[in-house]
Amino acid sequence: MESLDKRDRLILLLLDTDATTPLSEIAKRLKISKEAVLYRIRQLEARDIILQYVTLSHFAKTGRIHFKVYLQFNTIPSESKQEIIDYLSSAQEIGWLASTEGVFDLMFSIRFPTIFEFEDFKDVFCQKFDKFIQNMQIAILTEAETKPRYYLLPEYPEKKVSFLHCDKSAAESLDEEDWKILHAIATNARTSSVELEKKTGITQRIIRYRRADLEKKGIIVGYKLAINYRKLGFLFFKCFITFRNLTNNQYLTLREYIRTSPNIIYWIKTIGSWDAELEIESASAEDYYALIGEIKSRFAPIILRIDSTLVSKEHIITHV
Repeated sequence: MESLDKRDRLILLLLDTDATTPLSEIAKRLKISKEAVLYRIRQLEARDIILQYVTLSHFAKTGRIHFKVYLQFNTIPSESKQEIIDYLSSAQEIGWLASTEGVFDLMFSIRFPTIFEFEDFKDVFCQKFDKFIQNMQIAILTEAETKPRYYLLPEYPEKKVSFLHCDKSAAESLDEEDWKILHAIATNARTSSVELEKKTGITQRIIRYRRADLEKKGIIVGYKLAINYRKLGFLFFKCFITFRNLTNNQYLTLREYIRTSPNIIYWIKTIGSWDAELEIESASAEDYYALIGEIKSRFAPIILRIDSTLVSKEHIITHV
């Protein structure tokens, strides 16, 4: 486990709240020089604590359906599992890919404009790898909200924020230049306009205008960090919740509880074998199961079942 002082933790939290925060603003908050801030950030990158500066797009507003696929394998040779990971990693539409332990062995998210394009992808994938798959579950994401890792600094005094990046919003119109910009900043939101011009062939002036417009329309909803939680001594769990007799008031109460729980980083509502997912970063398995026990106890009338899996390695992380 890597040791972090309070300044490093505040840097991580500020960047997890807005990964594009200028060095000058961070320096002002920490009361140190910009050069000292830059040095600390470079050290966090070199130690593989900061992995990416992620751009969060609104999936519905980009006009795509977000599919989640969960795989449980038969006995599978390690080289065959790696072949599946490599195959999925090469798919342009993949948004998240992770190896897991527990209920499933591999999970991924993939986005297509229509259900038929997903069906074509799934058919080809199954033809190629079906012999290794014991169980496949599929869900469609209907709502998603994430928030900064406030557990990094429990005494953080600022107003808490969250990023809603999927709901019932209508699709917006995006052209080729919009998509070029989104893909160019997908995993590094801090990329300079000069570098973006080189990557996209679009002038800096147009990049600045279009990026501001994407933010104004809510297509870009925020900028966040991808971090190596294991280096901070945390474990990453996903839990799958099946509801019963859920009323709107109970739903809103649960959502507020999730927003105020510092270790619950991600809320996902789905259509599938279960109704919702939580992504939780916890200091230990004991802490995780204590939190799940509290959720079960507090919301017993509306929770039918909770299943869990441990994310052992994330292979791809992108929210564009």
